[in-house]
Amino acid sequence: MKYEPLFIDDFCSASLKADSALDALTQIATLGYENNLVAQSWLAAVTQREQDFPTGLPTAVPVAIPHTDSIHVKQDGIGYFRLTQPVEFGEMGSLENKIKVSVIIPLLITNPKDQTSLLMSVIALVQDFEFMNQLILLDSKTQVANFLNEKLKN
Repeated sequence: MKYEPLFIDDFCSASLKADSALDALTQIATLGYENNLVAQSWLAAVTQREQDFPTGLPTAVPVAIPHTDSIHVKQDGIGYFRLTQPVEFGEMGSLENKIKVSVIIPLLITNPKDQTSLLMSVIALVQDFEFMNQLILLDSKTQVANFLNEKLKN
């Protein structure tokens, strides 16, 4: 069964300035806390998971897809954060390789059974060259929200 991700409009930035993956994840977590999307434990859990199971993908537009266990999440959906300059994440499937990512798409999953389906759906999206090239050019939260809400319905 294909999982249809829901984009969370308030979990987005078209110009996130961060000095490192930890800095980016901290800012993302803060936005998640402010919007009651994640528990206070989310940042520690997602950073630990990144150490154990990195989520960087060497796609045409390099992306990280951080996520963690459902006990740290309050609402289902995905976010979108385009970085003003790339930051280094570990490469998915490797504990040694690093990737400079330009986009972070955090997954929020309240039902553990949905994790694999959501991850596969998002990986398919970020591997779509045309989709990512259009998305990366959008420079406002409103443009990103409109684009993703439209594309995710198809």
